[in-house]
Amino acid sequence: MLEYPRFITTNFKPFNPLELARKTEEIVCRGNERKYTHFYATGVYGGIATGYAVGCCLRCFYCWVELSRDFPEKYGQFYSPNQVVEKLEKAAKEYGTSKCRISGGEPTLGMEHLLSVLNLIERNSWFKLFILETNGILFGTYKEHVNRLKEFSKLHVRVSIKAANKEGFQKRTGAIGEFYQLPFQAVKNLLDSKISFHVAAMTDPRIMPKEERELLIKNLRSIEEKIATNLEEEIVDPYDTTLFRLEQAEVGLKW
Repeated sequence: MLEYPRFITTNFKPFNPLELARKTEEIVCRGNERKYTHFYATGVYGGIATGYAVGCCLRCFYCWVELSRDFPEKYGQFYSPNQVVEKLEKAAKEYGTSKCRISGGEPTLGMEHLLSVLNLIERNSWFKLFILETNGILFGTYKEHVNRLKEFSKLHVRVSIKAANKEGFQKRTGAIGEFYQLPFQAVKNLLDSKISFHVAAMTDPRIMPKEERELLIKNLRSIEEKIATNLEEEIVDPYDTTLFRLEQAEVGLKW
């Protein structure tokens, strides 16, 4: 039985992210309801209403998300799909944006809830774009999940790739290294299904060696050239939760 991992430490035991996904779903999903902590608009993407989901199936040591990622049983409230869209619409109108997203935790945990939200967004006259931010673990495992996204014209997916090899993946996410290929498979599945998407990657040279970054770009290029060309490259930001997780993992960064 999986011992529920919280964050990476020096004696951390690598876990199966699919097992962690199942365990986390048991905590954050209740019927067609799912746990969220907040709903408000932020300035990213030029302004976007955001629902912050609870729980994830990775334990990246540079993650900025609040401690609801690590202790999903202690944080958040359950919301129905209708309540989620109502909250997003209220935040969007107050900010003056027609874009929305689910971020924070991993939105693909609780796929039926997510699909219900997407159905409501599709029929909502206020929203023009829904951005789904995912680590790609489940989309790389279950192609049928990706196929079910075809009907949503307002959807754009952002796949966040954590590493280009198993060593980097295990070190930075806490998950067993062999699973590093799943986000790349998610990219292939999205491409095959003709879903609008782009790829992001934490290529901060303080945590990803130059050689691994080159390998990552090479891997993306082997799927399709423009995916690599349009890569969104990220750097680590010193949020309080990020600093705490870096300290727990004994990773020292210069700021």
